[in-house]
Parts: sequence; structure tokens; C-alpha cells
Amino acid sequence: MTALVLDARALELLADPKADIQAARRMRDVLDSADRIGIPVRIPSAVLTEAYRGTAADAAIDRVLGNGIRPMTLGQAAARQAGRLKHRDRLNSCHMVDALVVATAIRLGGGIIATGDPDDLRSLARHHANIREDEPPHRPGPRNHARTPTGP
Repeated sequence: MTALVLDARALELLADPKADIQAARRMRDVLDSADRIGIPVRIPSAVLTEAYRGTAADAAIDRVLGNGIRPMTLGQAAARQAGRLKHRDRLNSCHMVDALVVATAIRLGGGIIATGDPDDLRSLARHHANIREDEPPHRPGPRNHARTPTGP
């Protein structure tokens, strides 16, 4: 199965398009294209954990999910795959959700990952030719987190 898998940045753009109108428009175009050609849109439940804040803004995320985007709970095999990817790239636990996004795409047989963090995801998915990243444009400035190796 080929799917469009969303990471937290993609979800945030859909939930709050005013935060970055250009990037949100690009993300909406990606979703519309997936819908037009019948590609399912999935989101790992770990991404929801990263995106939810426990505030009224969570309702916008719920509205996005109400448009046919199905959350996926991952089991032991996907967790093992994500851990393997994270360890291989010598990343610390702040990259676990990125690794779970890639593991979700692997589990689904490949697809496109809609992301605001293409470098980490590209590295994690580098041995899987059937997975590619689609990065929406984003405003300049610091990223949400720096790539932090765990090794010596």
C-alpha cells in the first residue's frame, strides 16, 4: 500500500494555516492530490502526542483528523523498526517520533512523508527507495529541535 504519512509539522500546518499561509497552502495541495488519486492519508498516533497541547487549539487538530486522516497505532514490530532506525543514525530520543513516522511508511509498503523536517526523515528513510519526503515551504528561522547525536 502506498500512503501519505503526516508528521507533526504537516499536521500543525493543516490545523493552523494562519501560522504559515504559504506552507499550509502547499500542504493542502499535497492532501488534495492524495485524495484525487486515492492515496490514503495516515498519521502515527505518536505524532498526535507531539502535536496535542491540552489546550483549545487541540480542536483544530481534531477537525483535521475528521477529514479522513486515520491515526495509526503502531505495534511492537514498528516500534522495533523505529528503534533500529534511530540507533543506526545515532539519534537520541527526541527523534523517536521522526523514526516512527518513517516506520509507519515502511509498514504501509512505502509512500510519501509530508514533513517540515526533511533532513532527519530523509536520513532515516535512506535505505527505503519507496519512501520519499515532501517538504512544504516554511518560514525561515530555527527548527523545532536540533539533530542531536547520541554517540561519542
